[in-house]
Amino acid sequence: MARRQLKQHKKIPLIVICSEGGIKSSEYYYFRNYRTRNLRIQFSTGNSTDPKGMFSDLLKYMQNEDIESEDNVRIFLVLDTDLVDRRINEIKEIERKCLEHNIEIITSAPTFEIWYLLHYRANKLKFNSSQDVKKEIVKVNGTYSETMDMYKSIKKHTAEARATAKSLEQKAISDKEELIKANPHTSIYKILDAIDDFYYFR
Repeated sequence: MARRQLKQHKKIPLIVICSEGGIKSSEYYYFRNYRTRNLRIQFSTGNSTDPKGMFSDLLKYMQNEDIESEDNVRIFLVLDTDLVDRRINEIKEIERKCLEHNIEIITSAPTFEIWYLLHYRANKLKFNSSQDVKKEIVKVNGTYSETMDMYKSIKKHTAEARATAKSLEQKAISDKEELIKANPHTSIYKILDAIDDFYYFR
């Protein structure tokens, strides 16, 4: 009897996101909408809120889940700068270690919610705190809480938000401003770029 050849199944591409709050975070409620039968999106576990602690939590998660054995994986550490120098410096301190483990740092200033706000307008405002951003979202959206799933409300304007986020980064660079200190800015669009890359990879 001829032996059956075992089919080699490719693993579905994977995106791993580590964000403050894990599955109770705004990032979770947003990015879970991008899960499909052709793309896995996982959120790392851990209770840390500081950049070094979150990096440590992410490494443990990667080891426990054997993430580094995956062929098609992108790993993102999503951090708010909070416009606080101490936090910004801590993010810079972990950059090299993240690079060694193929972890991509994604920053937003002051907070992730600036990404939502960019869906409503080409925002040029500077903010003093994360709470200021959230208050601004309430003004344009009518309501907001961190556990809201904003995806359906904003998805039709995502292309504009991506373009605005990129233009804010380009302006910071042209002004010779250190990107991580730019207010406002967000690199969240890079995760969407990774999602697109995996979509076309299939």
